[in-house]
Amino acid sequence: MVKQTKHNVAGEIDKLDENETLAVINCISQLLSTRISKQQENFINDDLIVSLADAYENKRARQVFEWEKVRRQNVQRAA
Repeated sequence: MVKQTKHNVAGEIDKLDENETLAVINCISQLLSTRISKQQENFINDDLIVSLADAYENKRARQVFEWEKVRRQNVQRAA
């Protein structure tokens, strides 16, 4: 089995000097800001998907798919 070592991030940050600590904090803040922008982008895409899902053609396609699914199940049961 692979030897696993435990790392205490807070202890490692305490070992850094002031400039290194600021660099780590800046890196973390950049990562968090990109995460927030990606979440907002996904929300916009979700709105688009919801509006497309509500389109008449897509509702009909889902209905046909469900009919076909039930039909296949009935065929398999009969066999």
